[in-house]
Amino acid sequence: MTPSSPPATPAAVTAFLRGVDRRARLLARVQAGDEEAARRALAVATRVFAGDAAGWPMSQWPLQFWRLLLSVPAMGRGVARPAAGPLPGIARLPPPARAAVLLHLVAGLEDADAAAALDLPVAAYQGRIRDALPRDALGQPDLDVWRAWSAAVKRTLDALPDTAPTPLEAALPAPATADHTARRRLRWLWLGVLLCALALAATYLLQPGTRAAIDAWRQRVQVQSLPPADPPKARFDPADPALQPDRALLLAPRELALARRLPLLAWLAADAAALPPADPAADPAVAPAAIDLPPDAAELARRTQAWERLAPAARAQARAAWADWQALPESERTQLRAIAAHFDALPAPEQQALQARYAQQPFDAHRGWHLGPRLGRDWPRIAPLFAFVDAGERAALLQLLRELSGDDLEALARLAQTTPPQARATLRRTLLAEPPTRRSAWLQAQLQR
Repeated sequence: MTPSSPPATPAAVTAFLRGVDRRARLLARVQAGDEEAARRALAVATRVFAGDAAGWPMSQWPLQFWRLLLSVPAMGRGVARPAAGPLPGIARLPPPARAAVLLHLVAGLEDADAAAALDLPVAAYQGRIRDALPRDALGQPDLDVWRAWSAAVKRTLDALPDTAPTPLEAALPAPATADHTARRRLRWLWLGVLLCALALAATYLLQPGTRAAIDAWRQRVQVQSLPPADPPKARFDPADPALQPDRALLLAPRELALARRLPLLAWLAADAAALPPADPAADPAVAPAAIDLPPDAAELARRTQAWERLAPAARAQARAAWADWQALPESERTQLRAIAAHFDALPAPEQQALQARYAQQPFDAHRGWHLGPRLGRDWPRIAPLFAFVDAGERAALLQLLRELSGDDLEALARLAQTTPPQARATLRRTLLAEPPTRRSAWLQAQLQR
């Protein structure tokens, strides 16, 4: 063990097991497909890990723990009834693909550690992730399904109750109980005082004089009818296109088409060698490519009817793409409109070759291109800090990332590689709390620790 690695004390092992408890229970339950089998597998992995932890550097504990858990025979079985357990969409996958997805979404491992836990090359592990997803209309892995899985994992982890002590914790000496006994006696004493006070109040309220005073006070309360309500200024008409919640999306079908292609266009914009950006002033096809003229009432009604005939999943995909597009700065949207016009002017074989190159990227890179060309370029390096983010923090964090300079993003990428999983949420909250003028100094200070 290197001098920089602290000794593997029972307290350190216990703290680690507590930190991964919820994720371990969820991963075991989904991978095994049975509550009892998952409990036994987790107990076996915990006992083996507790006995062997002293032989590994603490930085390798996550990798070794998940490798032990997935090596239990129950973890390699098919799930008989996926819909009966948590995360049914993931539970339906074959065991190898299911384990690969769970290591990324539930365990929170990066590709290299997840591949090592499964004894796979990184490229083979990334291939399992891609093969686990259905394909979208362009033949690419459907990232909307991936986002739905990620959100389901977050909700399920938040809903998991606390569990009993792990086998290791149960074997450790129990703390002294004298203080606990004293605190329990003090609680009983306060309960007795409260009951006495309630009994005294009830005795006072039941006195005839007290009840007469309360009745006299109640008789002084005046009741007056409210005037009739004014007629409503308008009534809700579900057929009115102006009340359609997706009106902005329906008014801009060409812009929506660009939004659906955002990841590919962002990659092309960031990779100058793949597709040099066209000059909008020199290419007359660029400007009209994203212009949406206001439709008349009949056309808007036709679009609304066609929209409502779509399946809910198709509408959800369009809304997600539209939200990603609208979140981009206008300068990036202008750049991507030019890229789209330039790409569409290429011969079909060249377009197909570029799409094939895009599909070969790691899965985290695909997710990052939804954030646009600037953040998408750095996303694979900063992604570990943002793998599990509360929905209420997402908008603020995206705004923060867009405001950071290139040097700040580089510092954040270095912190992402050195911050342990249990400390990432604290780092995000602290960074959000820093004033924008002090964020650069704060990031540099964290690197010096």
